[in-house]
Amino acid sequence: MDKQNLLTIGSLSRQTGVHIKSLRYYEQLGILSPAHTDPDTGYRYYTLSQIPVVDAIRACIFLDIPLKEFTTFLTKDQKRIHYKKLISHGTMLAHQKIREIQEKLHLLEKFQKQMDRMEGLRHHEGQTVHQLPEKYCWAVPYSGKQHSTDYNILITSMFDDINHNGLRLGAEAGLLSFHRGTGTEQFLYVEVEATKRDARKLKEIMRLPAASFLCAIRRESGIGEAPFVFSELFAQEYDKIIMETELFSGDYDVAHPQFELRCSLPPGEK
Repeated sequence: MDKQNLLTIGSLSRQTGVHIKSLRYYEQLGILSPAHTDPDTGYRYYTLSQIPVVDAIRACIFLDIPLKEFTTFLTKDQKRIHYKKLISHGTMLAHQKIREIQEKLHLLEKFQKQMDRMEGLRHHEGQTVHQLPEKYCWAVPYSGKQHSTDYNILITSMFDDINHNGLRLGAEAGLLSFHRGTGTEQFLYVEVEATKRDARKLKEIMRLPAASFLCAIRRESGIGEAPFVFSELFAQEYDKIIMETELFSGDYDVAHPQFELRCSLPPGEK
């Protein structure tokens, strides 16, 4: 082969602006094979027509298209690049990224709103009343406390299950219990963005109606303390919803976390 019409890997690097290590990596992936490799020296040589191939690889990198997919945009002889297909795929990935960013912004806004409410709660002495909106929760029976080994393992598993079912996370998680005349049930819950249809389809999803709650700050996790913390409410006979969430504020103390304990008020009371 006439090497005068070929480019060394160094020349290809200079003409494309791609580092030699990257060019060798593309070869390892099988997306840019040298036109000729000297059997004696091992030197790699490329043709001028391979420069557009390198440009197409760079386009994939810019568009966040995995390089392992690059061969789907290139004929086996590397003489034709399917740019229409490449651009279409890149457009689809860009729209997907926009949706993912919008979902993250939506969740961050919910976290910010929740954090602002909790900041206000910290600056009030004693118990305060808050009107909380309707929530859908992924709930699993659990009788322990927060910040325990069992809690950490279970909530990690719940996050995996929520993601597996294609649901978006809400802004809070914690402990949930129902005090009814028939007895008490306790759960670990994670707020999710769901619908009535999701609740009918998935047994783990439960709907909590909008309600007014009496809220108190606690220094330790212990939803079972609710009858003592809200003794006046527990002296009244009605079905109660108790919730305990970790109090996330702007400055979070990892060594001394605080918790918000809530008890629903009697129906019609605000």
